[in-house]
Amino acid sequence: MDKIFVSSIKDNEKIDSVFLVKTKTVQTGKTGKPYIFLKLSDMTGDIKGNVWDNVQKYINLFEEGDLVHIKSRSLMFQNEPQLNISEIRKVQVPPFELNFFLKTTKFNAEDMFTELSSILRKNIDDKYVKELVELFLHDTEYVSKLKILPAAKSIHHAYIGGLLEHTLSMAKAGLLLSKHYESIVNKDIILAGILLHDVGKLEEIKFEKNIAKYSDKGRLIGHIVLGVNLIDKKIDMIKDFPNELRVMILHVVLAHHGELEFGSPKKPKTVEALLLHFIDNMDAKINQFAAITGGQNSVWSSYSKQLDRYILNTKIFMSKTGDNDNVNKTENNDMEAEENGIPKETGELF
Repeated sequence: MDKIFVSSIKDNEKIDSVFLVKTKTVQTGKTGKPYIFLKLSDMTGDIKGNVWDNVQKYINLFEEGDLVHIKSRSLMFQNEPQLNISEIRKVQVPPFELNFFLKTTKFNAEDMFTELSSILRKNIDDKYVKELVELFLHDTEYVSKLKILPAAKSIHHAYIGGLLEHTLSMAKAGLLLSKHYESIVNKDIILAGILLHDVGKLEEIKFEKNIAKYSDKGRLIGHIVLGVNLIDKKIDMIKDFPNELRVMILHVVLAHHGELEFGSPKKPKTVEALLLHFIDNMDAKINQFAAITGGQNSVWSSYSKQLDRYILNTKIFMSKTGDNDNVNKTENNDMEAEENGIPKETGELF
């Protein structure tokens, strides 16, 4: 199969290739005419596309999660490529080619889970916290989902195995920072909070036909509250679990988004909750930066709505010392973006 990858698409190119339909909605244009809005994806990223003509012909031919062969022309809109689709049809591909369309962690899931389990077992001292952690590590449904789910639908670690990768990365950082702040931080609560802060995503996110979707529970309740309920039930299984310890662990989970406007039911009110929030936010943001710079061949990235900025590729920049052309171009792009009023992306941040 001659595959054109999303990351390689530039302005004003003829695109004739296969993509995964991540989202599909029928919308109404300014003239009152319906059109199909799509988010298409492959292992390198996502791209938006529109079917303006023959809507009735195509509307029932494919669904979210299907693979489609499209013919289109690319164009730039708000500093990012989009596709004007002229033809579209549902296709099947051999199983070994599915990897072209499913973005997956570059690490081995079994190795990551073994390392995460080792960090927790070697460094948690409190017997009650240790027992709580073991209940989750021996929960086969929890472990199986942890190994395959993304950490988020689109913002960070948004690929198969992303939740485990994110959790392990946080555990490594949390162990270091807990030792650095050992005089004021309870290490066991930090490590337990890292393992459990996103446990509700196991009920919030589900896989259907190769794409991650929000469950009804996820949309109506959210992963933070779902997670607190799951943790509370596990704690009820542990005899004589201290109430103060229960409240501390539940608080770090409730507060890990940091601010009310970011969906956090509570602001951090303990040093453990504050540290967990910063570790979570740091790991998520670094993953976003890495995803942008890892696929770019220029000094500056295109404008990121999610991060509300352009991102500099340090390696390329440092290899072009004295070259001001890219900087000047970016300054012009910044001014253009401000003039055009490019909106910030709102919604899920973690």
